[in-house]
Amino acid sequence: MTSSVASESNLHHKQYVVAAVEGGGTTFVATIALIRNLHHYNHENKVSETNKDLVNIPHTPFEVLHQETIPTSTPSETLENVANFFRKHAPEKGYDALGVATFGPVGVNPNNKENYGCILSGSPKKEWRNVNILSPLLKACSSHDGSHVPLFKVETDVNAPAYAEYHYHKSSGDKSISSLAYITVGTGVGVGLIVNGKPVHGMMHPEAGHCPIIPLEGDSFAYSWGTEKSPFKGKNTVEGTASSVALSERMLQLSSLIESPAMSDREGLKDLSDDDVIWDHAANALSNLCVTLALVTSVEKIVFGGGIMNRECLFDKIRYQTKDHLNGYLDLEQFTTEKGLQEYIGPSVWKKEGAGLVGALVLAKLAIEEQLESETSKNEVISGLQKKDDHHHYRSRFVVSTVLVGVGSFILGVLVGKRKLGKKII
Repeated sequence: MTSSVASESNLHHKQYVVAAVEGGGTTFVATIALIRNLHHYNHENKVSETNKDLVNIPHTPFEVLHQETIPTSTPSETLENVANFFRKHAPEKGYDALGVATFGPVGVNPNNKENYGCILSGSPKKEWRNVNILSPLLKACSSHDGSHVPLFKVETDVNAPAYAEYHYHKSSGDKSISSLAYITVGTGVGVGLIVNGKPVHGMMHPEAGHCPIIPLEGDSFAYSWGTEKSPFKGKNTVEGTASSVALSERMLQLSSLIESPAMSDREGLKDLSDDDVIWDHAANALSNLCVTLALVTSVEKIVFGGGIMNRECLFDKIRYQTKDHLNGYLDLEQFTTEKGLQEYIGPSVWKKEGAGLVGALVLAKLAIEEQLESETSKNEVISGLQKKDDHHHYRSRFVVSTVLVGVGSFILGVLVGKRKLGKKII
């Protein structure tokens, strides 16, 4: 999305200061980064040249200047705290671009002015319904006098990292790749999809975390948190089985620690062993999702992120169960060989930094690149019109000159003819 207020000439300098927000149910991570060169990528974590307490983000052009993690509270308080952070560190002329990657459902169609950048009314987070996230952040990132508004882009907190992961894999050797799915598994389960090199939006954006699954045999677990505004009321869905909320609820039911299944203690999950049956249920749900994505979208790579996926034993469990569920139907290397499965289903390249944060920064970078591309195209059109006009002007002058020469020759011929005729008469 391009700001109509942003000055075109300001974008042609080599360095950019961008603002980014990763909005989650637990925290909002606000980041300010410097892009020294849009096309120069860091190859490793190094101490930032501008702030020794922070590091450059590998495989990106971003050098972090400032960062703050803000607890998610009420919408007004949370957004005001994020806005204050950006105002505190704002350049005098404002930021060049703002990228916002937030929990959904959120308006991501820039042509829909009514809900772009707003949490939609279907959100299970009641107090966030219809909240405009973009406007207060955009105002905080503008110049002090309001003469400059940064370029901006809004995406879901899964489509944004999906886009970042896709560009990493495409630029790091697999240039033929055109699709990728990013799955985050935390308090909820979200899926971002890149198809034909672009994030999938359609009617809204993917919500594949609510897809139904086939539970393990004999499983009678009923997820209690999905009764309102969750597809299938949360029963036997990916999120209703593999999210941290669902897993902790199952854990407490199995241990008979509580009477009410609505209570949960997510901290207890970290104490479970890798061979606990809890992880088998999680892997089954997530492998069901992988099969669905493979069959429906034919996606070429699946990347996992989120807190639950810090349990590394899940990756092999998911790979094995994905192959088992497919039952030999897709006779492809990705599912028939161990190496293929390892490459097809894997962790985020930004496990330490957080793919969601990188995704938000990539949105800001993308807003700049799209504006530069637009300006270049416009200049090429203008140049083409000028050349056409110059050519037309040259042809017009040539035609006029030719006509004048012709007329002159004709007149001269007439005069000469008359003179000859006069001599004959005499």
